[in-house]
Amino acid sequence: MSFTQPASVTLHAGCKINLHLEITGVRENGYHELDTLFFPLPSPFDTITISKGATGSGLLLECPALSIPPEKNIIYKSWKKYSDATGWKPDLAITVEKGIPDGAGLGGGSSDAAIILNYLNKYCPNNALSPERLNTLAASIGADVPFFLNNVPAHATGIGDILEPSTISLSGYSLVLICPDISISTPWAFAEWDKTMRSTNASNNKKEILTTTPSKDRKHSSRALWLFNSFEVVVYSAFPKLRAYKEKLMSFGAEGAVMSGSGSSIFALYRETEQAARAATALEAEGVATYLHHL
Repeated sequence: MSFTQPASVTLHAGCKINLHLEITGVRENGYHELDTLFFPLPSPFDTITISKGATGSGLLLECPALSIPPEKNIIYKSWKKYSDATGWKPDLAITVEKGIPDGAGLGGGSSDAAIILNYLNKYCPNNALSPERLNTLAASIGADVPFFLNNVPAHATGIGDILEPSTISLSGYSLVLICPDISISTPWAFAEWDKTMRSTNASNNKKEILTTTPSKDRKHSSRALWLFNSFEVVVYSAFPKLRAYKEKLMSFGAEGAVMSGSGSSIFALYRETEQAARAATALEAEGVATYLHHL
């Protein structure tokens, strides 16, 4: 069922963190097998304004924060792939105000792509895609895109595209997310991980296991959460400042802290809101972009 396409709409594309991310293997084609747990966060976010364009104008895309040609943007790719799949090629003017840092491991580009795909599928006058077909199309654009279509906690395997909804809850925690001014290339991180594993046969970092309910309720819960990221071993070696940031977050009493995606963002979970607030204030004082969430 399609809806009447509005003249203009402004949408917020949120981000994700990886509560755990384990590289479990490498395929013959070079793609990496993953086992990861996605968790959505409302901020930081990108602001996307979508307006009807002039007839025959195609897609006019403005994203001042990214110095790449519009046709190289993941939003353009999403619009083009959707139109190829359905035959609907709407004339649109899209403006993107980036709030999610590039190269932070928060899925900003994938989130933008999912926002566009959901918009197109909602207003497609005919031939709108089924959820299964839309998911397949999303996976062809980027491994994280299918997650953002539904934007609920999900366990992912494969290359990150095989999703199962997760009942994980962080209720009772406060979460501090920091985004240092360091951009990390995901292809670089994978290549460094490959090189390190081949040369040293290094083992993965130790997993920090946390319960996922507040301490007063622990005896009633058997659920546990692994805070872990395979990329930390190579990223912290190349960027020791990030390791120092993680240690500082822990020093304020965090139950655990870990990098998200291939970095450079790091988040920490606190039982006490006062601890989280002090940690956030300390990192902000160092000029680090910081986001405090009470979950």
